[in-house]
Amino acid sequence: MRRAQSLKPASYVCPFCDGMLHATSEHALVAPEGDVSRRRHAHTDCVVAERRRGRLLTEDEWRKQAASGSGR
Repeated sequence: MRRAQSLKPASYVCPFCDGMLHATSEHALVAPEGDVSRRRHAHTDCVVAERRRGRLLTEDEWRKQAASGSGR
């Protein structure tokens, strides 16, 4: 995941809350299992909430988990 913001006149649906997200707002890009072809735009607050719930790993955490063989 990484921070993102664009001047592009686009809108997206946050995968966590299903709310509208405008490209011009500060938000995050989330790439499931490191697959950037499946990346999604998400509200920053939603990403923080998912992290606090333990449902969203950083890329480093995901790689460490994958290397140890303990998948979720």
